[in-house]
Amino acid sequence: MAFIQVAAPFGQRVGQVLSADNPFPERHIVIEIIRKAAPLLSLKPPVIATLEAMLSCLAPKRTHHTVFASNATLSFRRSGITERSIRRHVATLQELGLLVRHDSPNKKRYTRHNANEGKSLRFGFDLSPLFERLHELSGLAATAAQQQEQINYLRCKLRAAINMTLTQDPQNEDALLGLKLLRRKLSLEQLETLLEIHQTPPAEAAADRNVSSQHSADLSANDGQFVRHYHKSNKELNDKKETSSEPPSPHTANETLKLAELIAACPQAMEFSLRNIETPADVIAHGRSLAPMIGIDRANYQAAEHSIGPYHAAISVWIMTQFHERIQQVGAYFRSITSGRNSANFDPIRLIKRMSNQTGFSLQRT
Repeated sequence: MAFIQVAAPFGQRVGQVLSADNPFPERHIVIEIIRKAAPLLSLKPPVIATLEAMLSCLAPKRTHHTVFASNATLSFRRSGITERSIRRHVATLQELGLLVRHDSPNKKRYTRHNANEGKSLRFGFDLSPLFERLHELSGLAATAAQQQEQINYLRCKLRAAINMTLTQDPQNEDALLGLKLLRRKLSLEQLETLLEIHQTPPAEAAADRNVSSQHSADLSANDGQFVRHYHKSNKELNDKKETSSEPPSPHTANETLKLAELIAACPQAMEFSLRNIETPADVIAHGRSLAPMIGIDRANYQAAEHSIGPYHAAISVWIMTQFHERIQQVGAYFRSITSGRNSANFDPIRLIKRMSNQTGFSLQRT
């Protein structure tokens, strides 16, 4: 198992952000989820930037999610936007159920403690609803990514159909109008309506991953196994008679992983789970929810599931979440260790066992 190019050359935060003492997800992860789910939430970039400024006012280790920063502080962190804009953004977040306002009698933001009863009054912007809905927002982010992928596909299909029509009739009015409409940002419904008008779409073929599955009927049916195709020359066949067979791939080893080991090794991933992880199906479902949160797109994750199986792909996402801050390009690195050139040496189960057995485990090149 080899981890390659995972440590950032500058600004490593080993032991600080990845500590199990920090029970809250990182700000950049929360904002990334919000950005990806923004099309379904009707959130504009300025509102997201204001929310990021609010999150920057929260301490990493805290007992609440209330922002006490003044409008002047938020305006400064938003590069000097007006307080009127901040109030408008706060109202938008409140309407979406991502924020709750607790106003004090004098409209200031502060906290008042009662040492005798061990209670506190907090007046400010409470972001608890945002953290409570994080799992739901992650699902919305995945849905938005799927819709955008479908929109891009239909735009390409529509453009090809229009070009085919213009090749036969350069003065076709519907085709010329369709080209003008493609300059705009069309919704999924609008693209489907335009495709009904242009009845000559190009021939569609099955996806590559489906075609390759026709030739893998004799391969292992176990999702946890990783079977590669390789060509044997005559020399290899002769050598095999004299030497012993090669050791099996790490993905074909019959190693079992206990859920307790996985949870102990990846506390950072468990922070995003709003339900108990009790079965391998729960592990897979949580891995699919975590993937878009840390920057792994749908196509990349599907390629990993096809290569090493859903369970190993989900465990790999758990590991990537645990070491997210130390990996420069999460998507590219995930592709490399699951379906790329480094996948042959990567065994997620063995790595989880090492992480659960060793204290202060850190990524290193072996």
